Amino acid sequence: MGNGEKISPGQMSVLFFIYLTGSSIINIPQPLISFANNGAWLSLILAYLLSLSFLGCILYMHGKYPDLSFIEYSKKTVGTWMTVLLAIPFISFQFHMTTGIVIDIGLFMTTTLMRETPIYVFNSLIFILIYVTVRMGIDVMARMFVLLTAMVMVYVILILTLASFNYHPSYLLPVMPFGFKPILFGSYFSYGFPYVEIFLFSMILPFVSRNQNKPLKRGLFLALSINALSLITVTLCTIMTYGPIAGERKYSMFQLARTVEFYELFQRIESLIGISLIVASYMKATIVIFALNLTFTHLFNLQNSRLLILPLTMICCLLSFTTPVKGEAFWGNLVSFIHPLWGTIGYLLPIAMVLLVHVVKRKSKSDLPSND
Repeated sequence: MGNGEKISPGQMSVLFFIYLTGSSIINIPQPLISFANNGAWLSLILAYLLSLSFLGCILYMHGKYPDLSFIEYSKKTVGTWMTVLLAIPFISFQFHMTTGIVIDIGLFMTTTLMRETPIYVFNSLIFILIYVTVRMGIDVMARMFVLLTAMVMVYVILILTLASFNYHPSYLLPVMPFGFKPILFGSYFSYGFPYVEIFLFSMILPFVSRNQNKPLKRGLFLALSINALSLITVTLCTIMTYGPIAGERKYSMFQLARTVEFYELFQRIESLIGISLIVASYMKATIVIFALNLTFTHLFNLQNSRLLILPLTMICCLLSFTTPVKGEAFWGNLVSFIHPLWGTIGYLLPIAMVLLVHVVKRKSKSDLPSND
């Protein structure tokens, strides 16, 4: 890995959890409910079941090449030039992800909390923070993110608990008012965000010590399950609070927090969710930039793993300035419809191709003795 940094399976599991949960826990419920109505939670279950196979794929390849990232074992499996071709969509989706996460923070801040402040102010500050964090290395990131993740989840649980006075379980029925087709469409959306993004961790898994394979598998599958449970819970709570108009309440967790008025002690606590969104999205964007830098480092065999962090962060920052010019509706359409397709081409297909070639080569090698 060049710099010899290693983290524990528990820390990797926390990074994996916050990477999947970061920006999704506040952004997923509203569009998902608008697509799948009351069956949104069923869409999440279908996407989660599919994501188990995704995680199985990257853990299988990690088991075969425990010290190598996706780019490195792709070179060994399909050759350097084929890896360069596969890396083009792989890298493009990482740029899109980083830009999107930070734009989400900016849009949230400019539409809910600080309407008069230009979006580029938030984008610039977040990217400066991301750059500094990635420079510190994955061991510092892992230690810091464990505490921040705990803080975010405590705030989320607190809001969901306090908002429970406004829940109406009767709003959950009927589950499938328009049949199964909207649920499938909701599954397509939640498959693209966040579950197809699992494949990015094929770049980061080698940072776990080699002899930690079993606890790593347990930890990652547990993190994935807790993530699915968290998203389903937030979605159900949103439906129980807002009923037929739940699909129109953008930033659902923030809207739930605004309903909390419990005596004079708990009022206007939506700022807690604002903080949680910013912190969780910052952690996810940091992980993506870290993986993006690693992708270029391994692709071009660079000796200095920190050489490209600044230029890559600056490129993402510039992209975040240009995209919102087209408007929030354009961005919502991009995330809902194009993002899952882009994720399939950028993440799923390259890794599936390398996995297939690896299995075919292994099978042909095992057949050789019987042919002699």
